[in-house]
Amino acid sequence: MIKEKVLKNLIAFEKKNFPVTSAYFQSSNSTGNRKSHIVELKKMIRYKKNTTYFKQLSEDEQHSVLEDFDRILKWFRDEFDSSKFLSSICFSSQDAGLWQTINLKQPLKNELVIQPKPYIRPLTTLFSTYRNYAVVLVDKTKARIIESRLGKNIEHFYTENNSPESIKVGGFKGREERRVERNIHQAVIRHYKQIAQQIFDLNQKFNFNWIILGGRKETLSEFQKYLHDYVASKVQGKIYVEPSAALNDVLERVMLTEEKAREKFERNLLKELNDKKQINQGVEGIQAVLFAIGKNLIKTLIIQENYKTKGVFCRNSGYLGLSPSNKCPQANEQMERTNDIVEHLLHLCLAQGVNIEYIKASMSEFGNIAAILRYPISGS
Repeated sequence: MIKEKVLKNLIAFEKKNFPVTSAYFQSSNSTGNRKSHIVELKKMIRYKKNTTYFKQLSEDEQHSVLEDFDRILKWFRDEFDSSKFLSSICFSSQDAGLWQTINLKQPLKNELVIQPKPYIRPLTTLFSTYRNYAVVLVDKTKARIIESRLGKNIEHFYTENNSPESIKVGGFKGREERRVERNIHQAVIRHYKQIAQQIFDLNQKFNFNWIILGGRKETLSEFQKYLHDYVASKVQGKIYVEPSAALNDVLERVMLTEEKAREKFERNLLKELNDKKQINQGVEGIQAVLFAIGKNLIKTLIIQENYKTKGVFCRNSGYLGLSPSNKCPQANEQMERTNDIVEHLLHLCLAQGVNIEYIKASMSEFGNIAAILRYPISGS
């Protein structure tokens, strides 16, 4: 999957003596002027060259960043296909051997950031906003399973051959008719079980955030009986459609349920956090979260969208703190200040295999950031 592959590559990027330039950029071709976004990018580059951060870099570091600027400009001017994609993300550290691009059909806020590591907060926000979910369309003879990932629909399973009508009627009088009816009903049940197994296997592979069922009302009521409990717990919505409905029409109906499914997913996540807090398996507030990540305790990090707070970090040990300090308590090296300690927290979380979720709803009662832990810890 793109999410795991991209993030693992970025987190695995070995620490070098050169900064990383991260560019998040949307190419607006609505006016037909292909050069307009290049002009905007050049303005952003000129601004970065005049910042205090850039001027304080060593000569070698400045040389690497200037090469990053040239490579990013070349990408958007000569290589990026704006007819197929709306935006692109570039991670570049030319003297350290890093160059990675991600093309997307979703809009992005234009950002150009120079820092010791790849700037990943917008990327993790994107993956959380466009959560992957499955749509299961089913009737008595056909089925289709589609995954929605980053706004793109991917069909994983399709069948239209499980037809109970293929059973021979034969025989004579009511007894044979009832036997045939039983056979047809058993064929439908086998079909439902097969689809239930398919969605179970796909969920094991892709770990859908939620699942939406589609079909006739009576069909879905019967089909749900055969879903695995864990899969059933992920069903966040239903759409009632005829089996003959066009796929595009079905997907439009699904989009109408997506926001409700997202809200329900977030409510359930915050409820789980509250439940875990009761057994000392959940913490809230930035101070508690930083302590937990330092002990490799976090299973899921939950962040209020746009939440930022200042802090300090050690470039070599990865230590994070909130109070200004001259020396890192772990590496005894100089601490550096940051306006967004959450960005550095994300790197540690991904390196430890933590699931990251952004929440649109208010998290003020949780201090705007919280975590579900891997196991209960002793209360204070």
